[in-house]
Amino acid sequence: MGTNKKAVVPITRPLLPPLGQFAALVEELFETRMLSNFSKYTRLLEDRAARILDHPAPQTVSSCDIGLTLAWKALECPPGEVIVPSFTFCSTVNALSWNGLEPVFADVDPETYCIDIEDVRRLITPRTVGISAVHVFGLPAAIGPLESLASEHGLKLVFDAAHGLGGRYEGTALGAFGDASAFSMSGTKLVTSGEGGLVTFRDPADAERFSFLRVYGFKSDYNCRYVGLNGKLSELNAALGWLSLDLLGEAIDRRNSQVERYHRALAGYRDIAWQATPVHCVHGYKDLAVRFRTPEQRAAAEAVLAAAGVMTKRYFFPVHRMEVYRPFAVRSLPVTDSLYERLLCIPLYYDLSMERIDTIAALIRASASRATVRHHAA
Repeated sequence: MGTNKKAVVPITRPLLPPLGQFAALVEELFETRMLSNFSKYTRLLEDRAARILDHPAPQTVSSCDIGLTLAWKALECPPGEVIVPSFTFCSTVNALSWNGLEPVFADVDPETYCIDIEDVRRLITPRTVGISAVHVFGLPAAIGPLESLASEHGLKLVFDAAHGLGGRYEGTALGAFGDASAFSMSGTKLVTSGEGGLVTFRDPADAERFSFLRVYGFKSDYNCRYVGLNGKLSELNAALGWLSLDLLGEAIDRRNSQVERYHRALAGYRDIAWQATPVHCVHGYKDLAVRFRTPEQRAAAEAVLAAAGVMTKRYFFPVHRMEVYRPFAVRSLPVTDSLYERLLCIPLYYDLSMERIDTIAALIRASASRATVRHHAA
């Protein structure tokens, strides 16, 4: 699957603040012993996130996974179906299952890899209660059309924005959209709190409900109003996240330069393509995926890069192929299956040098050419 225990070039590395800055905050936390319960650094992180996400009151949570699960709970959907892409990480669909909602798998756009709005439209039935969309690899989904479709049919709309930090739609950050949006700050994201997430809501009543759900279901008095979970973000994680979130602009600028370098280095090769970015979107580039014309070319590049110590990843493994969700795989998803067979995520992180990018691109070019020759010979 593109992993290599001897990899000298990882597929990602977290961007971290200077150790001294974090150590000073840890020292303070050890002195105060305030390690949890929405204390100083949780509040500071939420305040900083509010400016970055274009939302007045984002809420921290222990992970994006828990955030998605509790977000659907907070929306109080009646039993029914939620239309969701299969081309996503399993958390998107797990969150539905934990809430007793039935996934209906939609295909994705072959150029943006985000949920296909026309397929969503075809799948709406009287049993549909919601739409779950994903900002794939950091590219905003078709937010405007999805908002209109959800409103037209009275459906809840939730964005899995795990990759969404840094993305923008029509000039606005992605915290401003949907009935709820859940962001990740895990160790593989542009900026990290180690583990952690942020959730935004359109309706203050849903946000208030979520504020109970993320802390067992009660506040202060131990009297549960809702069936909640422990979704608290520790102060240690919040402190790291607060420092790291200040690096987001720098991280985005660096990734844009790196992506441009990859694009230039691989320009002119007809058998290689990239995720399309609509003009009204800003891509956050949590991941960078090369799309090969054939699965054989993808396999050849994967093997050559692994032999050179370069880590890659086949991403995403479609959810409808996962054992637990096979009973819901009732229709073909040709674009999803094709993308999984032809996409390869390649290294992208802050301190990846431009020279290393050129080397990776040269290996991809060479492998693609050899695979093409073999394909034609066969």
